[in-house]
Amino acid sequence: MRGLFRSFFTVSSYTALSRILGFIRDIFIAKYLGSTVTADAFFVAFRLPNFFRRVLAEGAYSAALIPVFSGAVIDSKDDDEAADFVENTMSLLLFVTVILTIIFYFGMPYIIQVLAPGFTSNKEAFDLAVHFGKIIFPYLIFISLVAHFTSIMNVHGKFAAGSLAPSILNISFILSLFILTPQLPSAGHALSYGVLIGGLFQFLLMYRAVLTFYRPRIKLPQINDRMKKFFTLFIPGIVGSGVIQLNIIIGTVIASFLPIGAISHIYYADRLNQLPLAIFGIAMGIVLLPSLSKAIKQNDQKEVQATQNRSLEFCILISIPSAIGLYILSKPIIYILFERGAFLSSDTLYTAKVLSMFALGLPAYILIKVLVTCFFAREDTKTPLYVSIASVVINIILSLIFIQSMRETGIALATAISAWVNALLLYVILKMKDNITLDSRLINHGVKTVICSIIMGGACYYLNLTLFPHMNMHSTTNNVAALIIAIMACNIIYMTMIFMLKVLTIDELKGFIKN
Repeated sequence: MRGLFRSFFTVSSYTALSRILGFIRDIFIAKYLGSTVTADAFFVAFRLPNFFRRVLAEGAYSAALIPVFSGAVIDSKDDDEAADFVENTMSLLLFVTVILTIIFYFGMPYIIQVLAPGFTSNKEAFDLAVHFGKIIFPYLIFISLVAHFTSIMNVHGKFAAGSLAPSILNISFILSLFILTPQLPSAGHALSYGVLIGGLFQFLLMYRAVLTFYRPRIKLPQINDRMKKFFTLFIPGIVGSGVIQLNIIIGTVIASFLPIGAISHIYYADRLNQLPLAIFGIAMGIVLLPSLSKAIKQNDQKEVQATQNRSLEFCILISIPSAIGLYILSKPIIYILFERGAFLSSDTLYTAKVLSMFALGLPAYILIKVLVTCFFAREDTKTPLYVSIASVVINIILSLIFIQSMRETGIALATAISAWVNALLLYVILKMKDNITLDSRLINHGVKTVICSIIMGGACYYLNLTLFPHMNMHSTTNNVAALIIAIMACNIIYMTMIFMLKVLTIDELKGFIKN
Protein backbone atom coordinates (compact mmCIF):
# COMPACT_ATOMS: atom_id res chain seq x y z
CA MET A 1 0.00 0.00 0.00
CA ARG A 2 2.84 2.40 0.79
CA GLY A 3 4.27 1.72 -2.67
CA LEU A 4 0.95 2.82 -4.09
CA PHE A 5 1.00 6.08 -2.14
CA ARG A 6 4.66 6.68 -2.99
CA SER A 7 3.73 6.51 -6.67
CA PHE A 8 0.69 8.69 -5.96
CA PHE A 9 2.83 11.41 -4.39
CA THR A 10 5.15 11.31 -7.42
CA VAL A 11 2.25 11.78 -9.83
CA SER A 12 0.47 14.37 -7.67
CA SER A 13 3.67 16.43 -7.22
CA TYR A 14 4.26 16.72 -10.96
CA THR A 15 0.55 17.30 -11.48
CA ALA A 16 0.62 20.10 -8.92
CA LEU A 17 3.50 21.70 -10.85
CA SER A 18 1.45 21.44 -14.04
CA ARG A 19 -1.59 23.00 -12.39
CA ILE A 20 0.43 25.87 -10.95
CA LEU A 21 1.73 26.57 -14.45
CA GLY A 22 -1.86 26.20 -15.63
CA PHE A 23 -2.98 28.92 -13.21
CA ILE A 24 -0.26 31.22 -14.48
CA ARG A 25 -1.39 30.39 -18.01
CA ASP A 26 -5.03 31.15 -17.23
CA ILE A 27 -4.15 34.41 -15.51
CA PHE A 28 -2.45 35.57 -18.70
CA ILE A 29 -5.27 34.23 -20.90
CA ALA A 30 -7.79 36.15 -18.79
CA LYS A 31 -5.67 39.27 -19.07
CA TYR A 32 -5.24 39.01 -22.85
CA LEU A 33 -8.66 37.62 -23.79
CA GLY A 34 -11.01 38.00 -20.79
CA SER A 35 -14.50 36.75 -21.69
CA THR A 36 -14.57 38.16 -25.23
CA VAL A 37 -15.73 36.68 -28.52
CA THR A 38 -12.16 35.57 -29.28
CA ALA A 39 -11.93 33.84 -25.89
CA ASP A 40 -15.22 31.99 -26.37
CA ALA A 41 -14.16 30.96 -29.90
CA PHE A 42 -10.80 29.60 -28.69
CA PHE A 43 -12.31 27.67 -25.77
CA VAL A 44 -14.86 26.06 -28.08
CA ALA A 45 -12.16 25.13 -30.62
CA PHE A 46 -9.93 23.70 -27.89
CA ARG A 47 -12.77 21.79 -26.22
CA LEU A 48 -12.81 18.77 -28.54
CA PRO A 49 -9.05 17.99 -28.69
CA ASN A 50 -8.88 18.80 -24.97
CA PHE A 51 -11.67 16.26 -24.41
CA PHE A 52 -9.62 13.62 -26.20
CA ARG A 53 -6.54 14.68 -24.23
CA ARG A 54 -8.24 14.22 -20.89
CA VAL A 55 -10.04 11.01 -21.81
CA LEU A 56 -7.01 9.40 -23.47
CA ALA A 57 -4.36 10.59 -21.04
CA GLU A 58 -6.46 10.20 -17.88
CA GLY A 59 -8.97 7.47 -18.65
CA ALA A 60 -10.09 5.26 -21.50
CA TYR A 61 -6.80 4.57 -23.22
CA SER A 62 -4.87 3.62 -20.09
CA ALA A 63 -7.93 1.73 -18.79
CA ALA A 64 -7.89 -0.49 -21.87
CA LEU A 65 -4.15 -0.76 -22.46
CA ILE A 66 -2.83 -1.31 -18.93
CA PRO A 67 -4.77 -4.51 -18.04
CA VAL A 68 -4.01 -6.06 -21.44
CA PHE A 69 -0.41 -4.90 -21.52
CA SER A 70 0.07 -6.06 -17.93
CA GLY A 71 -0.84 -9.53 -19.16
CA ALA A 72 1.76 -9.32 -21.91
CA VAL A 73 4.42 -8.17 -19.44
CA ILE A 74 3.51 -10.25 -16.37
CA ASP A 75 1.85 -13.40 -17.68
CA SER A 76 4.26 -13.75 -20.59
CA LYS A 77 8.02 -13.88 -20.22
CA ASP A 78 8.41 -13.13 -23.92
CA ASP A 79 9.69 -9.55 -24.28
CA ASP A 80 9.08 -9.69 -28.02
CA GLU A 81 5.36 -10.21 -27.41
CA ALA A 82 5.17 -7.09 -25.24
CA ALA A 83 7.19 -5.07 -27.78
CA ASP A 84 4.95 -6.30 -30.58
CA PHE A 85 1.85 -5.16 -28.68
CA VAL A 86 3.42 -1.72 -28.12
CA GLU A 87 4.15 -1.33 -31.84
CA ASN A 88 0.76 -2.63 -32.97
CA THR A 89 -1.22 -0.28 -30.72
CA MET A 90 1.04 2.69 -31.48
CA SER A 91 0.81 2.19 -35.25
CA LEU A 92 -2.96 1.72 -35.23
CA LEU A 93 -3.41 4.75 -32.98
CA LEU A 94 -1.26 6.85 -35.30
CA PHE A 95 -3.17 5.82 -38.43
CA VAL A 96 -6.58 6.40 -36.82
CA THR A 97 -5.71 9.83 -35.39
CA VAL A 98 -4.18 11.03 -38.67
CA ILE A 99 -7.34 10.03 -40.55
CA LEU A 100 -9.54 11.66 -37.88
CA THR A 101 -7.49 14.85 -38.05
CA ILE A 102 -7.91 15.07 -41.83
CA ILE A 103 -11.67 14.47 -41.58
CA PHE A 104 -12.10 16.99 -38.78
CA TYR A 105 -9.94 19.59 -40.55
CA PHE A 106 -12.20 19.69 -43.59
CA GLY A 107 -15.34 19.18 -41.51
CA MET A 108 -14.51 21.79 -38.87
CA PRO A 109 -17.46 24.11 -39.74
CA TYR A 110 -19.86 21.25 -39.05
CA ILE A 111 -18.00 20.29 -35.85
CA ILE A 112 -18.30 23.84 -34.51
CA GLN A 113 -22.02 23.82 -35.34
CA VAL A 114 -22.33 20.76 -33.08
CA LEU A 115 -20.07 22.06 -30.28
CA ALA A 116 -21.51 25.59 -30.27
CA PRO A 117 -24.78 25.73 -32.20
CA GLY A 118 -25.44 29.16 -30.73
CA PHE A 119 -22.46 30.49 -32.72
CA THR A 120 -24.33 30.10 -36.01
CA SER A 121 -26.03 33.44 -35.33
CA ASN A 122 -22.70 35.13 -34.54
CA LYS A 123 -20.53 35.07 -37.68
CA GLU A 124 -17.43 36.48 -35.98
CA ALA A 125 -17.47 33.85 -33.21
CA PHE A 126 -18.23 31.03 -35.66
CA ASP A 127 -15.47 31.96 -38.15
CA LEU A 128 -12.88 32.35 -35.39
CA ALA A 129 -13.83 29.01 -33.80
CA VAL A 130 -13.52 27.24 -37.17
CA HIS A 131 -10.14 28.85 -37.85
CA PHE A 132 -8.78 28.05 -34.39
CA GLY A 133 -10.13 24.50 -34.62
CA LYS A 134 -8.26 23.82 -37.86
CA ILE A 135 -5.01 24.99 -36.26
CA ILE A 136 -5.49 23.05 -33.03
CA PHE A 137 -6.92 19.69 -34.06
CA PRO A 138 -3.65 18.04 -35.27
CA TYR A 139 -2.73 18.17 -31.57
CA LEU A 140 -4.85 15.03 -31.29
CA ILE A 141 -2.11 13.01 -33.02
CA PHE A 142 0.58 14.06 -30.55
CA ILE A 143 -1.50 13.70 -27.40
CA SER A 144 -2.76 10.26 -28.41
CA LEU A 145 0.81 9.00 -28.75
CA VAL A 146 1.70 10.70 -25.46
CA ALA A 147 -1.16 8.81 -23.75
CA HIS A 148 0.08 5.57 -25.33
CA PHE A 149 3.65 5.97 -24.11
CA THR A 150 2.49 7.18 -20.68
CA SER A 151 0.39 4.04 -20.18
CA ILE A 152 3.36 1.85 -21.12
CA MET A 153 5.59 3.65 -18.62
CA ASN A 154 2.91 3.33 -15.91
CA VAL A 155 2.81 -0.46 -16.29
CA HIS A 156 6.55 -0.48 -15.63
CA GLY A 157 6.01 1.67 -12.53
CA LYS A 158 7.54 4.81 -14.05
CA PHE A 159 5.16 7.73 -13.54
CA ALA A 160 7.40 10.81 -13.58
CA ALA A 161 7.66 11.57 -17.33
CA GLY A 162 3.94 11.11 -17.99
CA SER A 163 3.05 13.34 -15.04
CA LEU A 164 5.49 16.02 -16.20
CA ALA A 165 4.19 16.12 -19.79
CA PRO A 166 1.16 18.42 -19.11
CA SER A 167 3.53 21.08 -17.76
CA ILE A 168 5.09 21.35 -21.21
CA LEU A 169 1.74 22.30 -22.74
CA ASN A 170 1.22 25.02 -20.13
CA ILE A 171 4.72 26.41 -20.72
CA SER A 172 3.99 26.45 -24.47
CA PHE A 173 0.75 28.39 -23.83
CA ILE A 174 2.54 31.02 -21.74
CA LEU A 175 5.46 31.48 -24.14
CA SER A 176 3.13 31.61 -27.13
CA LEU A 177 1.12 34.43 -25.57
CA PHE A 178 4.24 36.52 -25.08
CA ILE A 179 6.19 35.61 -28.22
CA LEU A 180 3.55 34.93 -30.88
CA THR A 181 0.77 37.39 -29.99
CA PRO A 182 2.62 40.45 -31.39
CA GLN A 183 3.22 38.54 -34.65
CA LEU A 184 -0.38 37.29 -35.15
CA PRO A 185 -3.88 38.84 -35.47
CA SER A 186 -4.86 38.00 -31.87
CA ALA A 187 -3.87 36.17 -28.69
CA GLY A 188 -6.36 33.47 -29.71
CA HIS A 189 -4.22 32.69 -32.77
CA ALA A 190 -1.10 32.56 -30.59
CA LEU A 191 -2.75 30.14 -28.16
CA SER A 192 -3.90 27.90 -31.02
CA TYR A 193 -0.36 27.53 -32.35
CA GLY A 194 0.82 27.11 -28.75
CA VAL A 195 -1.32 23.98 -28.46
CA LEU A 196 0.42 22.40 -31.47
CA ILE A 197 3.92 23.34 -30.30
CA GLY A 198 3.22 22.03 -26.81
CA GLY A 199 1.86 18.75 -28.19
CA LEU A 200 5.00 18.20 -30.26
CA PHE A 201 7.33 18.67 -27.29
CA GLN A 202 5.13 16.45 -25.08
CA PHE A 203 5.49 13.70 -27.68
CA LEU A 204 9.28 14.10 -27.83
CA LEU A 205 9.51 13.85 -24.02
CA MET A 206 7.47 10.64 -23.82
CA TYR A 207 9.08 9.01 -26.85
CA ARG A 208 12.48 9.50 -25.28
CA ALA A 209 11.19 8.08 -21.98
CA VAL A 210 9.73 4.93 -23.55
CA LEU A 211 13.06 4.18 -25.27
CA THR A 212 14.18 2.94 -21.85
CA PHE A 213 12.11 -0.19 -22.44
CA TYR A 214 11.19 -0.34 -26.15
CA ARG A 215 12.09 1.08 -29.53
CA PRO A 216 8.64 1.19 -31.15
CA ARG A 217 8.51 1.41 -34.94
CA ILE A 218 5.61 2.26 -37.21
CA LYS A 219 4.33 -0.81 -39.04
CA LEU A 220 1.15 -2.23 -40.54
CA PRO A 221 -0.94 -3.18 -37.46
CA GLN A 222 -1.80 -6.83 -36.92
CA ILE A 223 -5.15 -7.50 -35.25
CA ASN A 224 -4.30 -10.41 -32.95
CA ASP A 225 -6.07 -11.63 -29.81
CA ARG A 226 -4.49 -9.04 -27.53
CA MET A 227 -5.41 -6.23 -29.93
CA LYS A 228 -9.00 -7.46 -30.09
CA LYS A 229 -9.16 -7.55 -26.30
CA PHE A 230 -7.70 -4.05 -26.14
CA PHE A 231 -10.36 -2.58 -28.42
CA THR A 232 -13.12 -4.48 -26.64
CA LEU A 233 -12.15 -2.52 -23.53
CA PHE A 234 -11.19 0.74 -25.22
CA ILE A 235 -14.28 1.58 -27.27
CA PRO A 236 -16.82 1.63 -24.40
CA GLY A 237 -14.16 3.11 -22.11
CA ILE A 238 -13.97 6.28 -24.23
CA VAL A 239 -17.41 7.35 -23.02
CA GLY A 240 -17.29 5.62 -19.65
CA SER A 241 -14.16 7.35 -18.40
CA GLY A 242 -14.87 10.67 -20.08
CA VAL A 243 -18.24 11.39 -18.52
CA ILE A 244 -17.07 14.48 -16.61
CA GLN A 245 -15.48 15.91 -19.75
CA LEU A 246 -18.53 14.92 -21.79
CA ASN A 247 -20.72 16.81 -19.37
CA ILE A 248 -18.47 19.87 -19.73
CA ILE A 249 -18.80 19.66 -23.53
CA ILE A 250 -22.57 19.44 -23.19
CA GLY A 251 -22.41 22.47 -20.93
CA THR A 252 -20.44 24.31 -23.62
CA VAL A 253 -23.05 23.41 -26.27
CA ILE A 254 -25.88 24.73 -24.11
CA ALA A 255 -23.88 27.78 -22.99
CA SER A 256 -23.33 28.79 -26.63
CA PHE A 257 -26.95 30.01 -26.64
CA LEU A 258 -26.25 32.30 -23.67
CA PRO A 259 -24.75 35.81 -23.92
CA ILE A 260 -21.08 36.10 -24.94
CA GLY A 261 -18.83 35.25 -22.00
CA ALA A 262 -20.80 32.29 -20.63
CA ILE A 263 -18.47 29.72 -22.22
CA SER A 264 -15.44 31.55 -20.85
CA HIS A 265 -16.96 31.68 -17.34
CA ILE A 266 -17.44 27.90 -17.43
CA TYR A 267 -13.87 27.40 -18.71
CA TYR A 268 -12.19 29.49 -15.99
CA ALA A 269 -14.29 27.89 -13.22
CA ASP A 270 -13.65 24.39 -14.57
CA ARG A 271 -9.91 25.05 -14.61
CA LEU A 272 -9.96 25.86 -10.88
CA ASN A 273 -12.20 22.91 -10.11
CA GLN A 274 -9.80 20.65 -12.01
CA LEU A 275 -6.93 21.46 -9.60
CA PRO A 276 -7.88 19.14 -6.72
CA LEU A 277 -9.46 16.72 -9.19
CA ALA A 278 -6.19 16.36 -11.12
CA ILE A 279 -3.83 16.37 -8.15
CA PHE A 280 -5.81 13.84 -6.13
CA GLY A 281 -8.53 12.11 -8.16
CA ILE A 282 -6.78 11.65 -11.49
CA ALA A 283 -3.40 11.01 -9.86
CA MET A 284 -4.94 8.31 -7.67
CA GLY A 285 -6.66 6.73 -10.67
CA ILE A 286 -3.39 6.66 -12.63
CA VAL A 287 -1.39 4.82 -9.95
CA LEU A 288 -4.32 2.70 -8.71
CA LEU A 289 -5.04 0.99 -12.05
CA PRO A 290 -1.72 -0.89 -12.45
CA SER A 291 -1.62 -1.88 -8.76
CA LEU A 292 -5.23 -3.03 -8.68
CA SER A 293 -4.92 -4.87 -12.02
CA LYS A 294 -1.95 -6.85 -10.72
CA ALA A 295 -3.69 -7.71 -7.43
CA ILE A 296 -6.80 -8.90 -9.29
CA LYS A 297 -4.73 -11.00 -11.73
CA GLN A 298 -2.97 -12.60 -8.76
CA ASN A 299 -6.38 -13.19 -7.09
CA ASP A 300 -5.21 -11.45 -3.90
CA GLN A 301 -8.62 -10.40 -2.57
CA LYS A 302 -7.24 -9.04 0.70
CA GLU A 303 -4.93 -6.69 -1.20
CA VAL A 304 -7.72 -5.75 -3.64
CA GLN A 305 -10.12 -4.70 -0.87
CA ALA A 306 -7.41 -2.91 1.11
CA THR A 307 -6.27 -0.97 -1.97
CA GLN A 308 -9.83 0.07 -2.85
CA ASN A 309 -10.74 1.11 0.69
CA ARG A 310 -7.58 3.09 1.37
CA SER A 311 -7.89 4.86 -2.00
CA LEU A 312 -11.49 5.87 -1.27
CA GLU A 313 -10.55 6.93 2.26
CA PHE A 314 -7.75 9.15 0.99
CA CYS A 315 -9.99 10.74 -1.66
CA ILE A 316 -12.68 11.55 0.94
CA LEU A 317 -10.02 13.01 3.24
CA ILE A 318 -8.93 15.44 0.52
CA SER A 319 -12.07 16.14 -1.52
CA ILE A 320 -14.58 17.25 1.14
CA PRO A 321 -12.51 20.11 2.62
CA SER A 322 -11.37 21.12 -0.88
CA ALA A 323 -15.00 21.38 -2.00
CA ILE A 324 -15.99 23.43 1.02
CA GLY A 325 -13.04 25.78 0.56
CA LEU A 326 -13.72 26.34 -3.14
CA TYR A 327 -17.43 26.91 -2.48
CA ILE A 328 -16.91 29.53 0.25
CA LEU A 329 -13.87 31.29 -1.24
CA SER A 330 -14.98 31.17 -4.88
CA LYS A 331 -15.38 34.93 -5.28
CA PRO A 332 -12.06 36.06 -3.73
CA ILE A 333 -10.21 33.33 -5.63
CA ILE A 334 -11.66 34.40 -8.99
CA TYR A 335 -11.21 38.10 -8.21
CA ILE A 336 -7.56 37.74 -7.20
CA LEU A 337 -6.56 35.38 -10.00
CA PHE A 338 -8.39 36.83 -12.97
CA GLU A 339 -9.95 40.28 -12.54
CA ARG A 340 -7.60 42.47 -14.55
CA GLY A 341 -7.29 43.61 -18.16
CA ALA A 342 -10.17 42.26 -20.28
CA PHE A 343 -11.62 40.27 -17.33
CA LEU A 344 -14.29 42.51 -15.75
CA SER A 345 -16.07 42.54 -12.39
CA SER A 346 -19.19 41.05 -13.99
CA ASP A 347 -17.03 38.15 -15.20
CA THR A 348 -15.82 37.62 -11.63
CA LEU A 349 -19.41 37.44 -10.37
CA TYR A 350 -20.58 34.85 -12.91
CA THR A 351 -17.39 32.77 -12.83
CA ALA A 352 -17.46 32.62 -9.01
CA LYS A 353 -21.06 31.39 -9.06
CA VAL A 354 -20.15 28.68 -11.60
CA LEU A 355 -17.13 27.62 -9.52
CA SER A 356 -19.22 27.32 -6.35
CA MET A 357 -21.64 24.98 -8.14
CA PHE A 358 -18.81 22.90 -9.62
CA ALA A 359 -17.36 22.62 -6.11
CA LEU A 360 -20.54 20.90 -4.87
CA GLY A 361 -19.73 17.99 -7.15
CA LEU A 362 -15.97 17.88 -6.50
CA PRO A 363 -16.02 14.91 -4.06
CA ALA A 364 -18.13 12.99 -6.58
CA TYR A 365 -15.74 13.79 -9.46
CA ILE A 366 -12.80 12.45 -7.42
CA LEU A 367 -14.67 9.36 -6.19
CA ILE A 368 -15.68 8.57 -9.79
CA LYS A 369 -12.00 8.36 -10.76
CA VAL A 370 -11.42 5.69 -8.12
CA LEU A 371 -14.69 3.79 -8.63
CA VAL A 372 -14.29 3.70 -12.42
CA THR A 373 -10.77 2.34 -11.93
CA CYS A 374 -12.24 -0.51 -9.87
CA PHE A 375 -14.19 -1.54 -12.99
CA PHE A 376 -11.32 -0.95 -15.41
CA ALA A 377 -8.93 -3.08 -13.36
CA ARG A 378 -11.41 -5.95 -13.77
CA GLU A 379 -11.46 -5.32 -17.54
CA ASP A 380 -15.03 -4.03 -17.36
CA THR A 381 -15.41 -0.82 -19.34
CA LYS A 382 -19.02 -1.38 -20.38
CA THR A 383 -20.61 -0.79 -16.97
CA PRO A 384 -19.08 2.70 -16.57
CA LEU A 385 -20.28 3.37 -20.13
CA TYR A 386 -23.91 2.60 -19.25
CA VAL A 387 -23.67 4.59 -16.02
CA SER A 388 -22.15 7.56 -17.84
CA ILE A 389 -24.94 7.54 -20.43
CA ALA A 390 -27.50 7.80 -17.62
CA SER A 391 -25.46 10.58 -16.03
CA VAL A 392 -25.23 12.53 -19.30
CA VAL A 393 -28.99 12.29 -19.85
CA ILE A 394 -29.61 13.62 -16.33
CA ASN A 395 -27.11 16.41 -16.94
CA ILE A 396 -28.80 17.51 -20.17
CA ILE A 397 -32.29 17.52 -18.64
CA LEU A 398 -31.22 19.42 -15.52
CA SER A 399 -29.12 21.90 -17.53
CA LEU A 400 -32.05 22.79 -19.74
CA ILE A 401 -34.22 23.29 -16.63
CA PHE A 402 -31.73 25.28 -14.54
CA ILE A 403 -30.43 27.45 -17.37
CA GLN A 404 -33.76 29.27 -17.54
CA SER A 405 -33.17 31.06 -14.25
CA MET A 406 -29.51 30.46 -13.41
CA ARG A 407 -27.69 30.95 -16.75
CA GLU A 408 -24.30 29.16 -16.80
CA THR A 409 -24.52 28.58 -13.03
CA GLY A 410 -27.36 26.16 -13.71
CA ILE A 411 -25.15 24.19 -16.10
CA ALA A 412 -22.51 23.79 -13.39
CA LEU A 413 -25.14 22.71 -10.84
CA ALA A 414 -26.54 20.15 -13.27
CA THR A 415 -23.03 18.78 -13.85
CA ALA A 416 -22.47 18.44 -10.09
CA ILE A 417 -25.76 16.62 -9.50
CA SER A 418 -25.16 14.23 -12.40
CA ALA A 419 -21.67 13.49 -11.00
CA TRP A 420 -23.15 12.43 -7.65
CA VAL A 421 -25.66 10.20 -9.44
CA ASN A 422 -22.79 8.70 -11.41
CA ALA A 423 -20.69 8.00 -8.31
CA LEU A 424 -23.64 6.47 -6.43
CA LEU A 425 -24.56 4.16 -9.32
CA LEU A 426 -20.96 3.00 -9.73
CA TYR A 427 -20.71 2.14 -6.04
CA VAL A 428 -24.07 0.36 -5.94
CA ILE A 429 -23.14 -1.79 -8.95
CA LEU A 430 -19.74 -2.66 -7.47
CA LYS A 431 -21.50 -3.63 -4.24
CA MET A 432 -24.09 -5.73 -6.07
CA LYS A 433 -21.27 -7.61 -7.85
CA ASP A 434 -19.56 -8.13 -4.46
CA ASN A 435 -16.48 -6.35 -5.80
CA ILE A 436 -16.24 -3.81 -2.99
CA THR A 437 -16.81 -3.91 0.77
CA LEU A 438 -16.41 -0.76 2.83
CA ASP A 439 -14.41 -1.69 5.91
CA SER A 440 -14.97 -0.26 9.40
CA ARG A 441 -11.89 1.97 9.16
CA LEU A 442 -13.19 3.70 6.02
CA ILE A 443 -16.64 4.29 7.55
CA ASN A 444 -15.24 5.50 10.88
CA HIS A 445 -12.68 7.81 9.27
CA GLY A 446 -15.24 9.03 6.76
CA VAL A 447 -17.57 10.24 9.53
CA LYS A 448 -14.68 11.93 11.34
CA THR A 449 -13.56 13.59 8.10
CA VAL A 450 -17.02 15.11 7.63
CA ILE A 451 -16.93 16.49 11.20
CA CYS A 452 -13.47 17.99 10.66
CA SER A 453 -14.58 19.50 7.36
CA ILE A 454 -17.65 21.14 8.92
CA ILE A 455 -15.50 22.75 11.62
CA MET A 456 -13.03 23.95 8.98
CA GLY A 457 -15.93 25.24 6.87
CA GLY A 458 -17.19 27.36 9.76
CA ALA A 459 -13.76 28.93 10.16
CA CYS A 460 -13.50 29.47 6.39
CA TYR A 461 -16.89 31.22 6.32
CA TYR A 462 -15.81 33.56 9.14
CA LEU A 463 -12.49 34.35 7.43
CA ASN A 464 -14.28 35.07 4.16
CA LEU A 465 -16.56 37.61 5.86
CA THR A 466 -13.66 39.17 7.74
CA LEU A 467 -10.92 39.35 5.09
CA PHE A 468 -12.80 39.92 1.83
CA PRO A 469 -15.70 42.36 2.33
CA HIS A 470 -14.28 45.08 0.03
CA MET A 471 -11.52 43.57 -2.12
CA ASN A 472 -11.59 46.39 -4.67
CA MET A 473 -10.49 48.83 -1.97
CA HIS A 474 -7.25 46.94 -1.29
CA SER A 475 -4.12 46.35 -3.32
CA THR A 476 -3.47 43.07 -5.12
CA THR A 477 -0.66 42.31 -2.67
CA ASN A 478 -2.96 42.71 0.34
CA ASN A 479 -5.67 40.56 -1.28
CA VAL A 480 -3.19 37.81 -2.16
CA ALA A 481 -1.78 37.87 1.37
CA ALA A 482 -5.31 37.65 2.82
CA LEU A 483 -6.17 34.68 0.60
CA ILE A 484 -2.96 32.87 1.56
CA ILE A 485 -3.69 33.50 5.25
CA ALA A 486 -7.25 32.19 4.87
CA ILE A 487 -6.14 29.03 3.06
CA MET A 488 -3.28 28.33 5.50
CA ALA A 489 -5.54 28.91 8.52
CA CYS A 490 -8.16 26.53 7.14
CA ASN A 491 -5.52 23.90 6.41
CA ILE A 492 -4.06 24.18 9.91
CA ILE A 493 -7.50 23.90 11.53
CA TYR A 494 -8.42 20.91 9.34
CA MET A 495 -5.14 19.03 9.87
CA THR A 496 -5.26 19.71 13.62
CA MET A 497 -8.74 18.18 13.79
CA ILE A 498 -7.63 15.25 11.62
CA PHE A 499 -4.77 14.42 14.00
CA MET A 500 -6.88 15.03 17.11
CA LEU A 501 -9.55 12.59 15.93
CA LYS A 502 -6.83 10.16 14.75
CA VAL A 503 -8.04 10.00 11.19
CA LEU A 504 -4.37 10.25 10.29
CA THR A 505 -1.44 9.73 12.67
CA ILE A 506 2.05 11.19 12.58
CA ASP A 507 3.54 7.69 12.16
CA GLU A 508 1.31 6.99 9.15
CA LEU A 509 2.25 10.30 7.58
CA LYS A 510 5.98 9.62 8.12
CA GLY A 511 5.54 6.16 6.65
CA PHE A 512 3.94 7.50 3.46
CA ILE A 513 6.67 10.12 3.05
CA LYS A 514 9.62 7.79 3.72
CA ASN A 515 8.48 4.74 1.76
